[in-house]
Amino acid sequence: MRESIKIKNNTCNFKFRVAGILIYNSKILFVRANNDDFYCLPGGYVELGETTITALLREMEEELGFKVKINKYLGIIENFFINKNEQKVQEICIYYEVGLEDINTANLNDYSLIENDKGRLIHLNFKWLNINELANYNIKPIILKDIIKNNNITINHIIINEIN
Repeated sequence: MRESIKIKNNTCNFKFRVAGILIYNSKILFVRANNDDFYCLPGGYVELGETTITALLREMEEELGFKVKINKYLGIIENFFINKNEQKVQEICIYYEVGLEDINTANLNDYSLIENDKGRLIHLNFKWLNINELANYNIKPIILKDIIKNNNITINHIIINEIN
């Protein structure tokens, strides 16, 4: 079994993620995990020895239950925040725009499923959010709302520090 790239110590948790922006009919697919109070883009941890593209394709198929294709690289967000357990987190996330590989196999409705992630059960609630209504939702990292609403989804390299 491969190891996810994440490090924990007494002062901070580090995680290396990858996420995809999937747009269909002016809606973007978001996910809420384990009854969190926020939505984020689907994706997951990059594993040792794995490219970010391979990780995203793997994670999207595992979580979504259907395949996507990579359309383009969007950029990287370095995010420093306090999680729900009051721990400092440093997250590096690579973002890609993705598309449906086969519209006939994709779930285009809101839905829920339980993912078995290396023995840990994760309740995932997927929701297609209208691009024009993102302001009504708690989305993390919050800067995604501004990036997406401008209809010019370009991330490049952004650093967000909510800790200091």
